[in-house]
Amino acid sequence: MSAPRREPDHGFDQRGPMFWFPPGGFDNGVPAASWAELADIGADQLADVLFTLAEARIAGYVAHPAGRRATGKYRLWVDTLQYRHAEDLLMDVFRAHDHREDDI
Repeated sequence: MSAPRREPDHGFDQRGPMFWFPPGGFDNGVPAASWAELADIGADQLADVLFTLAEARIAGYVAHPAGRRATGKYRLWVDTLQYRHAEDLLMDVFRAHDHREDDI
């Protein structure tokens, strides 16, 4: 038995890590070297989530998951090194949204 051959990706420098994301998404302008999926969020939470992450200097990217545009949900990716901090901030945003809906 032999190990699989690993071919270097010679085009990675031109594409960068954003190549792996679904098209049509957007980020908050904070750079990251590696990304991890964190959650699916609704369209009404997009602005609050991305602004909150940007204020904490945590990279965030959102896009519709492949083939799920009709659901109105977006998938959120964050900087891998800031994953736990981003998770805590996301819970704060979710709590704030729950309280706003109670006031309506």
